Amino acid sequence: MRKPKARSESTKGPSLREMGRDARDAVTVAFGQTLRERRTEKGVSQEDLALIADVDRTFVSQIERGIRQPTITVLVKLSAALGIPASKLIVQTEKLLGINNV
Repeated sequence: MRKPKARSESTKGPSLREMGRDARDAVTVAFGQTLRERRTEKGVSQEDLALIADVDRTFVSQIERGIRQPTITVLVKLSAALGIPASKLIVQTEKLLGINNV
């Protein structure tokens, strides 16, 4: 069994793992905010993004409102439709959550 990594002293508050359901909700909302920001920066409607990514428009809306989470497959499809790497969406989401990755 792997030991969890030690947390740095600069980390404030409980880890996402310790937060449980609250962490999942926070990640869902932060990712939705990130997706909306990137979509609007590109001047793309939810409907157009959904069409290009081949997902339902209501699903895009639910992601942006923090109601649903995309699968990795959908994450990649959405990022490709926006013309940006999926990793940029993840990094921006982590920044919103205050996660500092090395």
